[in-house]
Amino acid sequence: MLSIDNKYYTWQELTKEFPDKWVVIENATLDSGGFIVSGNLIGVCSDNEIDDFVVSCYKEDKHISYERTTD
Repeated sequence: MLSIDNKYYTWQELTKEFPDKWVVIENATLDSGGFIVSGNLIGVCSDNEIDDFVVSCYKEDKHISYERTTD
């Protein structure tokens, strides 16, 4: 897993820089459908890392959103 130190990204930047990865965003701006528009990137994970990272964020009481950059 790649940990990122709160760098602000737009969704377009995330999909371009981290294809085929899960991105974990703290204090995200979401669209009306609940999808990430922008926010502070705190983690980039593969498919087998995302669950453990999300659980650790919830345990630390972080307000996160996460999405896969490509289907």
